[in-house]
Amino acid sequence: MKQFFRNFRKQKTVGILNICGLSLGIMVSITVGLWAINELSFDNFHKNGERMYRVVQSFEYGSIPIKAATAFKPLGELAAAEIPEIEQMCRVVIENNGIEIDRITYFNVRNIITDPNFFSFFSFPLKEGDIKTAFSAPDNVILTESSAKRYFPNENPIGKTVIFHGWKFTVSAIMYDMPRNSHIQADIVFPLFSFFKDWGWDSSFKYDTYFILSPNADIHSIEKKVSLINKRGVSAFIGDIPVELEHLKNIHFSKTSAGFDSAIKGNENLLKTFISIAIAILIIACINFTNLFISTSFIRAKTIGIKKSLGACKKLLILDFYKETALYVLIAIFLGILLTMLALPVFNSYTQSNVTIDYLSPELYIFIFTLAVVTIFIAGSFPAFQMTKIGVIETLKGKFRGKKMSIFQKVLIIVQFSTSISLLIIVLFFAKQIDQILNQNLGFDNKNIVYINGWRDFGRDYKALREEMIQEPSITDVAMKQYDLPLRGGNGIGGKNVETGEEILLDLSEVSPNYFDFFGMVFIAGENPLYEESAASSRFCVINERAARLLGLEDPVGKAFHIISVGGKLSENDGKEYIVKGVIRDSYVKSLYQEPDAQMYLNLSRDDHNPIFFKIAGNPQKAIKTIEKKWKQILPNVPFEYHYLDTTYEAQYSSEMNARNVLSYALIITLIITVMGLYAMVFYSTQRRIKEIGIRKINGATILDLIALLNKDTIIWIVISFLIACPVSYYFVSRWLDGFVVKTSLSIWIFLGAGALSFIIAMLTVCYQTWKAANMNPVNAIQNE
Repeated sequence: MKQFFRNFRKQKTVGILNICGLSLGIMVSITVGLWAINELSFDNFHKNGERMYRVVQSFEYGSIPIKAATAFKPLGELAAAEIPEIEQMCRVVIENNGIEIDRITYFNVRNIITDPNFFSFFSFPLKEGDIKTAFSAPDNVILTESSAKRYFPNENPIGKTVIFHGWKFTVSAIMYDMPRNSHIQADIVFPLFSFFKDWGWDSSFKYDTYFILSPNADIHSIEKKVSLINKRGVSAFIGDIPVELEHLKNIHFSKTSAGFDSAIKGNENLLKTFISIAIAILIIACINFTNLFISTSFIRAKTIGIKKSLGACKKLLILDFYKETALYVLIAIFLGILLTMLALPVFNSYTQSNVTIDYLSPELYIFIFTLAVVTIFIAGSFPAFQMTKIGVIETLKGKFRGKKMSIFQKVLIIVQFSTSISLLIIVLFFAKQIDQILNQNLGFDNKNIVYINGWRDFGRDYKALREEMIQEPSITDVAMKQYDLPLRGGNGIGGKNVETGEEILLDLSEVSPNYFDFFGMVFIAGENPLYEESAASSRFCVINERAARLLGLEDPVGKAFHIISVGGKLSENDGKEYIVKGVIRDSYVKSLYQEPDAQMYLNLSRDDHNPIFFKIAGNPQKAIKTIEKKWKQILPNVPFEYHYLDTTYEAQYSSEMNARNVLSYALIITLIITVMGLYAMVFYSTQRRIKEIGIRKINGATILDLIALLNKDTIIWIVISFLIACPVSYYFVSRWLDGFVVKTSLSIWIFLGAGALSFIIAMLTVCYQTWKAANMNPVNAIQNE
């Protein structure tokens, strides 16, 4: 301890920089480590988790591969009845829908509709009530603890009434809130009822189906049997889709398609990226520690020489270095935890997680202990073994001034710079791609559009509502789409290629006649038939370019194709012809992760409970107040909620934007650590060369000559680092961009700009030190030596 404080007083600059650098590295490691532990612990609390599987099906949707974690209702019950290896089966339907309590409607409630064995299948304990009788009646409902407090403050909710889909349910139990590391999350749990209980093979492909299998069950064999049951039950059109069983532990990082999975999912690639960056930053901090120790070896040399002369063996000296490193690391860990407490709220907001420091968790102390040991080993090993090689005679005579940097030290510095430049390139490309996404021409207009979800009588008569709303000058038009927003799938419908007979899956959207004009969707052939009263009876439709190609329709206007009913939609017209009256240009109505899918448009078949879109011009608040006033007239006890459509579309890329922000912080931390280390190393390197500088000045060297001489190594390091960083970052960015259909170009100016910026930062860091040294009086420099 005495030696630590004695060395710290002698080298305060190095000591402070070492602690700051290690603290930043440890802060990043703890933050990312806690998040990684949380992500990797998903669903680890279920009693039968090792034998629990979920049904996943693969098929093509308009020639786009889809992996769905959903099924039709009968699949689960038939599989459980026919396959002995299935010990238990449970189906879950998750809906974000409204509920009514005491004549007040609440929106955005996450509801589960499930089989009666839900609480014996999964390990979600009850706080109040009996798990055996919670679903004993078909009208029972169970609330989470948070929901009970929210909807029934200061009263006992047991026995109270909850209305859902027009059905009355009685609260029979209260469950604890679902753990944060559960892929299933809900506020209220309902039993299968009404149409949820009655649907068959022809309706509602949205049942998440789970099995608990017997020990040592043959998974592959069971998958084949479930696939055969599926083929036997569903439409011949989609009957051959294979079924696979996905283990519970894999669900959180499942590769299932968005829109076909209700699970709370993580991003495995993002997790790997952040862990890699955290390790890189910790290594950079340790590299700083190593290089700063070695760079100040000429200050410590005499102490080491004296210890050796007094009989200290190499092992004892190495142990002393490890002890000193350990004290630095312990101080850095304490500061790192404090910094983590400040950083976690920002990190949680970007990663949409709820990571906290649980001081009662043994995993926390195991992780911190492991982190401390690893950091001590990485940071302390090279200084300990390198500096104990110093000779006794040259140190005691005061002739040891520190040798030139070893190849290993130079490699460490290049690793630091390479990592910093790579991160800078990656962050710049993330920003460029996100800018490309947000400014991409989608083929339709989603700007200045407010939407609400129709509820009960609001929107039941679309034409009347539209006529009334456009009387307000700030509302220029109103449109409606049945079922859901454009960015989500509508109703699946089959179609036959007119030339080959090949069957394809189309995304069917039912829309108001003005829908295409409203969204600025361009007709490249034909016209909009939906204004015609006879459009429905004549079976007129609009398709997009991709649908025309997949259906084999050249000059498609006026031509017909046969539809195939996949579920209940248009089942009465199964096998009949629909006539194409118009073709619209392909547009990215869903996501830039995929090509535009095959779209088919028909007229609205119902007006109620659909999304309603309002085109705004001028003052948006005036338009919103007009809509809200009408809403309150019709639904006084229902809260009014509105959303901007462009914001909803941008939210699809929130993980990329958040990743960019996290990477930006990581870049700043990396640059700070690198700059601190570079500053101190140049300072001590210059101190070792004071006499050389004085002699060179006496012999006629100019200040510019000396600055060039002292900065030469730094420039070489940056050039080598840049040449290493370019291919590394290129590989990472190109792999990341492969996930997008629309992607930014890998512009060379980004690479050059990152290199130039790194060069400027490094030069600003070292030039002040070298300029001071070059301007010293040569006589004083030689005398000081």
